[in-house]
Amino acid sequence: MRELDVIVGALRDAARIVMGGDRSAESKETIVGTYDVVTGSDVAAEELIISRIRESFPDDTIISEETNPDAVVTGRTWAIDPIDGTMNYTRGIPLFGMQAVFMEDGVPKASAIYLPVQGEMFTASSEGAFLNGEAIKVSDPRPLKKCIMSTGDFSRKSETFRKAQAVLLGECYDDIARFKVMGAACIDFAYLACGRTDLHVRFVNRIWDFMPGLYLAEMAGAVYDHGIFEKDRILIMCSSEQVLAEAMDIIYPRLERCFR
Repeated sequence: MRELDVIVGALRDAARIVMGGDRSAESKETIVGTYDVVTGSDVAAEELIISRIRESFPDDTIISEETNPDAVVTGRTWAIDPIDGTMNYTRGIPLFGMQAVFMEDGVPKASAIYLPVQGEMFTASSEGAFLNGEAIKVSDPRPLKKCIMSTGDFSRKSETFRKAQAVLLGECYDDIARFKVMGAACIDFAYLACGRTDLHVRFVNRIWDFMPGLYLAEMAGAVYDHGIFEKDRILIMCSSEQVLAEAMDIIYPRLERCFR
């Protein structure tokens, strides 16, 4: 698929900027968090990715975190996160990556997540999900108590999201095997897609944060409840229907209380 080829090439080119670039951080206040940071590498990588897309598809809409965050999804649309996990990146923590997704009328058609430190390129299209060209799939079903769950490190001004995070990490602690807070959505979704974790829970906001990885994980076989995703913007994405059923029975009712 031509669009996927463009994404992959752009992310690989941008990785050279990211790996050798400016990691000094400037704080920024945003509606999604009380504290967030941006680096010179974020901006430079984003500009390069946009230029690569424009070379092939000059009339498409591009939503990008640093330069065009408020564009509306319509027709042929791309969403870009030049560095996902910027805080990790600035501190030398190797859990960060770059991601992008191509959509038609809001429906994802191709996405890629590149983890440059690990040299891992995750891709998704109608043909399935792949890691460095090899097909991947989610983990086999297992009881919730034996599952590894990742969740976002929600830096949110929303009191509701803060309460829900506290409930998730507190009341649900004994219902799973391990919690992982990676600090980067790209890691969360990529690890779910290739079977390294079993479920991922997050409160979704900006499309560049979740859509590249959501599509990747879905094409690898992950499932989620579309109703609560649309209603409450809660994503509980699991490796199987069996795990999802347990999560919806045990985890979701506790989170739902925070939204009522």
